[in-house]
Order: sequence, then structure tokens, then C-alpha cells
Amino acid sequence: MKLAFWKKKKATESVQDESLKLDLKPFTYDEVGIIYSDTPNAKTDADFYWESLEEEELAYLIDNHFVLPWEDLFQIQQDLEHSNVIHLLNLPTQTSFRPIIRSEGGLSDPDFKIILDGWLNENNIKVKSSIQRVGAILTIDGTEHLLSESSFQLAEKLKEFSRIENKDTKQNQKYWANIRKLANKSNANLDDFLRKTVVLAPEKLQLNLRKNLISQESVVEIQPEFDEVPSNWLKTFDQYNNVQDQYSISLADGGIAHVVIEPQVKQVLNEIKKMPNRRISGERAQAFLHNPFAQLGDDAIEVISPESFEESKKQAEIYTYTLQIEKNYDELNHYVSAKLELQENSEREENPIILELYNVDQTYHFIQAYEKTSPVFVWAGYEIDRSSYLDNKIEELKNDLNEIQKYQDELQAQKVLNLSNYSGRVIGIGEAEKLNSEFIKRDSGESEWLPQHLMDLEQHLQDENLDETIELLEQRIKQAEQNSQEEVEIPYTDREVSLDDAKNLLDHLYSSKKEEPKEILEESNANSQKKKKDTLLIANNIDEAEFTKQRVNSLLFDEKNPPSARLPASFRNQEFTLKQHQEYGIAWLQNLHQYAPEQVSGCLLADDMGLGKTLQLLCFIGEYLENAKNKKPVLIVAPVSLLENWEAEANRFFSGKFAKILSLYGDNLKDRKIPKHFISAQLRENHGITHLLEDDWRGDANIILTTYETMRDLEFSLAREDWSIMICDEAQKIKVPTAMVTKAAKAQKADFKIACTGTPVENSLTDLWCLFDFIQENLLGPLNEFGKNYRKPIENTENNDEVALLKLRELIAPQVLRRMKNDVADLPAKIEVDHCKNIEISLLQRQLYIDVVNRFKKLSAEGNQGAMLTSLHSMRMICAHPLQFQPSATLNDSPKVSWLIKTLESIKQNNEKVIIFTEFRDIQVFLKGILLERFGLNVTTVNGDSNTSSKKGLTRQNLIDKFQEKSGFNIIILSTTAVGFGVNIQRANHVIHYTRSWNPAKEDQATDRAYRIGQDKEVFVYYPTVVTDEFKTFEVKLDRLLSSKRELADDMLKPNTDLKNELFDLLNE
Repeated sequence: MKLAFWKKKKATESVQDESLKLDLKPFTYDEVGIIYSDTPNAKTDADFYWESLEEEELAYLIDNHFVLPWEDLFQIQQDLEHSNVIHLLNLPTQTSFRPIIRSEGGLSDPDFKIILDGWLNENNIKVKSSIQRVGAILTIDGTEHLLSESSFQLAEKLKEFSRIENKDTKQNQKYWANIRKLANKSNANLDDFLRKTVVLAPEKLQLNLRKNLISQESVVEIQPEFDEVPSNWLKTFDQYNNVQDQYSISLADGGIAHVVIEPQVKQVLNEIKKMPNRRISGERAQAFLHNPFAQLGDDAIEVISPESFEESKKQAEIYTYTLQIEKNYDELNHYVSAKLELQENSEREENPIILELYNVDQTYHFIQAYEKTSPVFVWAGYEIDRSSYLDNKIEELKNDLNEIQKYQDELQAQKVLNLSNYSGRVIGIGEAEKLNSEFIKRDSGESEWLPQHLMDLEQHLQDENLDETIELLEQRIKQAEQNSQEEVEIPYTDREVSLDDAKNLLDHLYSSKKEEPKEILEESNANSQKKKKDTLLIANNIDEAEFTKQRVNSLLFDEKNPPSARLPASFRNQEFTLKQHQEYGIAWLQNLHQYAPEQVSGCLLADDMGLGKTLQLLCFIGEYLENAKNKKPVLIVAPVSLLENWEAEANRFFSGKFAKILSLYGDNLKDRKIPKHFISAQLRENHGITHLLEDDWRGDANIILTTYETMRDLEFSLAREDWSIMICDEAQKIKVPTAMVTKAAKAQKADFKIACTGTPVENSLTDLWCLFDFIQENLLGPLNEFGKNYRKPIENTENNDEVALLKLRELIAPQVLRRMKNDVADLPAKIEVDHCKNIEISLLQRQLYIDVVNRFKKLSAEGNQGAMLTSLHSMRMICAHPLQFQPSATLNDSPKVSWLIKTLESIKQNNEKVIIFTEFRDIQVFLKGILLERFGLNVTTVNGDSNTSSKKGLTRQNLIDKFQEKSGFNIIILSTTAVGFGVNIQRANHVIHYTRSWNPAKEDQATDRAYRIGQDKEVFVYYPTVVTDEFKTFEVKLDRLLSSKRELADDMLKPNTDLKNELFDLLNE
């Protein structure tokens, strides 16, 4: 501006230099500003200066007069470029007089006034002469004085305030806050009320910062402050969950400061309030430091100046850094690590910060952090400037890691694909082959029947797109098994069912399409165009003996005078005493184990449930691990619901010196699995192998607990381990030769294998063959040979071959231990109550039943088995719950309910506990209502889809524990599907099977939840049966069938035949 002015003057001088004049025109002004008349053919410096001001849009020209507003005058007074020419404005001398301010009324008064009440001279005496103010000019006794900018602004604000009528408190506060700020700048004299009344209305915020590094993560505390901020402002601000429109804050001198929050300021404070304790961390903290305005809202730029924020960062010693990288390589020229040297971007002289990338994994994360789509690059809490140098270094590191990955991929693939790392039974790696044999089929058993809740779901799903439903359900079952989940959400419903129920339902959906059901994750029939996952291929021993483990003919063990069991030192024998049959079991196991692996390779522990099998096995394992010279780890495979029981028993019966246990399933897998991107591309792409464990996954643990599904998914890792002992609990999970879990179990490299199951033969003798093919390969010969020599002659219903049966018993006897509770356990009597089997049918039931029977016989003649099953279910429900068919009926129409109430009243008199078994949810709900009304009990119901893991909230066992802990009479309703594994209810000694299971073994399994070691009362078992003299009811026929089956149950070599066909035959009689 100054340069332009003097250039213009010089050009004029060259024309009319002799006429230049330095005389200044008289100073004139008004309320708006200074006024200067525009003279044509300007000849003075002042003329030139005013023209320059107009050109710079500081002054403007109106009616041949220049006008310089007072605000612009004060602006150019502070501009150094005008310091040598501002005298050309001929300004009067600036006065040092101070304004006097007084008030009338209070802030809450609508007529509150703040008045300019005169001026104090330099001697602090009020000027009594005539005073007149026009704009920024104060005229005292005819002498003009220029006010300071703050005094002018104060006087103008007072004038503006005086013109407002009917002011509210908020207006008064806001104006006084602004006036007070100007008054302080002007050093004004205030009356007592104004001096003690502090109102602050900040329009700007200063964000003070504090930065800490916690666990290598930046944490930034934000402290919003403003001019004249009270010392305890932040404490008051933090007391409220939301930003207030006004804060009242006590001051040190006893006064109160009122802080009025303007809308723009409030928006910024709202964003800060969202930050927990005004703190942000990690990437968000770094992004905030890089650009706070992106996080603080649209008004932030008006409230916070970028300059002040940068100054806050400097005061908090928050800087960015430049980075230098120095890489280290090994003797194979493979990248190993890198040194990072960070230099602070500041004027301070600071030593560089040295960081390390210690390994490949850390380097991988460093590259990921650099390549994030983020405005800042942060590492170890430091914000690092991106640069072309770093771009190049990152590319070098990526190339280094690619080379390492190729090398490690090759090593990893060699480990996994080298068959010498597996047991001798593993003969290859490839796609699973379908096994064909007349002795491998889907044996019919209880799975042929759908429980009530699954029948309802199946009917609902039939209404949907069946192909899509089946595909979705398959996907969810696979996902549940991969994640070791016990429950599956059914498509198009909000229901979850157990994994086994979901598989059963899927089979029935396939059956309804008249297709061969798929084996879920066992035999994949996926589209041949899709890449299948390779598995370990084993010698299957189907057609011929492909793999054999020899067993000596004589495994000496004196059953009458068995050796003493060797117990581990960690067993708490001062607190617990083993029962005689448990000591015998341990000694039997130890005797066999001494011959392993050369002369015997395993055994079948087929004890009846409730005999303390887990404790026996833990003692056996513990003694081995404590005393073996060259001990190797132990693998225990079980359903997930039992694994917690294994760990609980170990903690209960053994001291801290017992073996270290690792639970390898669920969440515990995450830190032990190799990330998918670190698995060899060769393994992933050519073999579909995506689940592997880290090399040192086991650590110092010597007992590994895992699920069947985890064993299957991680077969390429687990099968390379050298196991001393492998236990399959509830080994019926591996009785199907085609199942992937069966193949994975047989692929394990173990010296001594134990299969535990109380029902080694459920459907056919193929079950037994498959278990022995796991524990003692080829002892029973190839499957097809076994089927001809044993299964066919023994299972021949017309002419059972007792010679073949005896020969089979003798062959397996040295490796089988089976004890029944009645034989060895010191238990009270189990009494079956007979009188409940004669409950007379009601008239309503009779009529409903006859209608359904007639329909059943018609459908039977037509061969419509699907509809026959529906009719069969109706017969079952008519006996158990006729009110479902006739809601208006009374309890008299349901004699079984009347019997139940009378029986429970009798039990209540003895203060004993009752279990009621029924798998039908509608009956459960109905009974809950009746029992609440009659006994005032809110009865707990436990179904198969109740939680089994304590990590998932209130578990199945928690619900049962609550039932048992209540003293005296109590009732619990259970589904038979809820009691497969790991449920103990010894406090109950009355078991009522309100509806019957299709399988006597399942029914006895349910009863044994109460009748087991720890029960100290006689157990009463009830099978309430609806009867009539006119015909045999469904319940009578089912009872007869189950009784005949139960007679064979103690013989573990007697399989269950097709109950469905037998029941159809009985009902057609």
C-alpha cells in the first residue's frame, strides 16, 4: 500500500513538482468515521494517501468525500506499513482517559442498564468539564481527543445495549460478558456490582493438549479453555454428561463466574464431550492431532484458530517425525529385522528415537500400518511423515517378505505333505474317497424320528424354497462345527437348535426331496467344479487288511486278584477315596498300557455311565505323566459339553502338581492357529488346507483337550504330534467308517488309544468294528470280511449264530472293560413304579385316538410312510396331551395330568425332588403352567439347545445346580436331548418319563442322570401309560417294545434293530 502511494506521488512530481504542497486539511469526522474531501487534480501527500486508501478498499468515496470508518482507522494504526504516513490523516492526540461504567438493576431485570458515566483523567479523577463523544473522538472543553480502539468499542457496545428494551436474563448476560471484556481492555472503572459480577461468553476456544503413550498407543487428553477461564472450569465441565448452556463456577475470592456457552462453541464442546474423559487414543488420536477440525464439527474453524492449535501441540511437545530404516539379513540373505531411527521435526535438539522391527510378523504389521488409507502414519505411538524415501523402503520390505514367504511356504508345505511325519496308517493326502461296502450304510435308529420341535420346524421349512433352505442350513452347520459351537440358527426362523438336531433336521429335509442325505463335513458331495479340501488318506481296512497293529495272544491280567492301582502323587487321597471298581479300572488300564505300543495299541472302556470313568482315566494319565521316563503328551477328544467336566474333575481331585492342561477349542484356538495369509499358497490353493497350528502351539502343556470337530479341522497339525495316550470320550462319535471325524481319529499317531462309550453298538456290529479299527487296527479283520464272518450271522433275526457271537466276545475280551452299575456300584435300589402303567383313557382321548388309528391304517395300506409318521405322532400326543387337540377340554380329559398331580403331591410330603422328562415343548409349557398353579413353583425347563459352555452365560448345568440347591421339594422338566453328556442331578430321586423316548438306551441314559455315583436315596422311576380294555394304545405298544429292547441292553453286542418298522408292525396288529 505504501509503495503504491509513493509511486503515484513520484509520477505526479515529474509533471508538476513545483506545485506540491504539504498543508493538511482540517480534521473532520462523524459517527461513521473520518471524512476528507476529494480534491480534483490532487496535489498534496494527503490527497495521494486518501486515494491509496480508497484503492485498497479501506476508505470509500461518497459525494466527493472520502470516508475512513473508525474500525479501519484502528486497523491501519496497527499496520507498520502505515506508520510513516498515517500523520497525513491529521489525527488528534490519543487520550489516556479511562471510561467510568455503572449499572442499574440486576442481570435478571428486563430494564437492566449499563451506563457510560464519565471519564477518569490520568490522575484517576473524574473529568467534570463538558464532554462530547462523536465516534472515536472525545471533545473536552473544545479540544478533540482520539479514543483507544477498546474504549471506542466499549462506548459503541454500551450505546447498542441501551437501545434494547425488555431484555431477558440471557441477553443481559451475553451483553455484559462482551462489555466486560472491552471494559477490562480499556481499564474502565466499574461499580461494585459490575466488578463482582463475572460473566464470560467465550467465542473462541484454546485446546490445550496432554499426550501419553500407553501400551504403545497414543492417548491424548483435550483441555478446552478460553480467556479468563476459571481455575476449576474443567472440573465443572466434566461433572455434566451433556454440555450446558451456562455454567456457574465458584471463584477463589468467593464470587461466582457465569460461563455462557455460545452455539458455535457448544457444538465443539459437544464433540469433545463425546470423548471418554476428554481422551482419544490410537488412530483417532493421531487423526485428531493431524486435523482436529474434521472431528470437531463444522463450526470448529470459527471457534479454534489453526495457529493456536499448532501452538498447543508445540507446548505439549507433540511433533511429527521423519524415519530412517536400516535392515538386517541372515546368512541366507533373508530379511530378519530392521532398526527404525525417528528424528523429531522441531527446533529442539533431541537425540533420535530408536525402535526395532524384531521379526517378520512385526514387519508385516508395520507395512500394513503404512499402507492404511489414513491421513497419518502412526507406529508405536509416533506420527511419522510419509515420504518418497519411505515409499521405496516399504516396497523393499514387501519384496523381502515375499522372498521369506516363498521360502517358508516351501518348508511348511514339506512338513505338512511329508508322509513320514504321520503315523504308518496315513498313506496319502488328497480328496476323500467314498467308501463302498454293504456293511456301510445309514443304519436306522432313533435318528429316523424327529422330536416335536424339529417336526414343527421341518413343516415350516417345507413352505420355503427347499433347495435354498438346505444350502443355508448346510452352511450354518459347517460354520458351527468349524467354530466348535453347540447351536445352529435355523434359516427363516428365529430358532436355534443343537448341532445334532440341526444335522437330523437336514437329513429329513433331504429325505423329503427323495435324495440321499449328505454327511455333514464327512463325505462331501459338493459340486465337482468346486475345489475340494484334501484330507489325510488312511488305510481303511474295508476290502482287505491295508494296515494292521499286531496284538499278542495273551495279555496277562488276573481279574480275581488284580494288581494294585498305581495312583499319581498329585491325587488328593486325603480328601477323596476311590471306589473298588475305580481302582480295578485304573489297574486294568495300566496293565494293558505296559504292553503298548508293540503288543497292544488300545482298549475299549465300555462302562455303564455314572461309574466315575473320567476320574479313573485322569488317575491313569496322571500316573503315566509323573513317572514315564520319556513321556509324551496326551490327547483327549470329547464333545464340547464334556470338556469342561474333564478340566473341572482334574482341578477337584488333583493338586497343582498335576499335569498342565490346554483347552484346544473355541476362543483358545485363535492365538495358536497360523493366520490364513501365512499358510503356504501351495497348501491353500492346491490342497485346500487352511487350518494349521503354530509350530510351538502346545507350549509346556502335556494334556490337550479338544473337540471332535477341532480334531477333524486340524488333522494336519494334530496327526503330526507324537501322542502317548489318546482318549476318545463318547466314542460313538467315531463309529461311522465314512465320517471325517472317524478318519481323523484313525490318522492320529498315538501309542495307546482308548475309546470310551457305554453303547459301543448302537445300530449294528459295524459300530464295534469301527471302534476296534481305531484302537487295534485289523484285529477284527477287514470290514467286509468281518461283516460276513460276524455281523451277518450274529444279526440274523431268524437264526442267531451263537458260535460266531462267542468267538467275537473272546476275540475282543482282553481289550474291553464293561461294568454295569448294578454289578459294581454301591448304589441304593432303582425301583420301577408299576401302578402308573394303568392310567385309564378318557372319553375325549378315546374318540380322538380311534379317528387317528383309522387314518393310520388307511395310510399304511397305501404305503404312505411320511403321512404315517404324522399319524403316529398324533397318537403319541393324544395319550400325553389331548388338550392340544381340544383346548376347551378340562383336566379331567387328560388323566395323565391328574395322575401327575397326585404323584407330585405324594412326593412333596417327603420333601424330595422330581425330574419330569418330555421332549415336547408344548407339553413342557403346559406342565409349567399347571405346576405353577398347583404348587407355586416356577419350574425350570432344560432343553437340548440350552447352553453347555460356562462362557455363554447361564448354562445347562447352572440351571440344574439352581434346581438342586433349593432345599426340599422341587421339580425340573428336562428333554431327553438335554441329558446326553455331562449332566448330573443326584439330588433328585424321582424320575418321571411323561413321554417316552424311542430308544431304551436314551431313556436309561436320562434316568441315570439321577441314578449314578453320589446318589444316596432310592430312585423311583415312573413310566405313566394310558390304557384301555378295548384296544392296545400307542403307549402300551411302545412300552412293550421298549421293554423287549431293554432286556437286550446289557449285552453291548446286541444292536438296536429298526424300531420304526417294528412299531409300524405293532400298530397294524
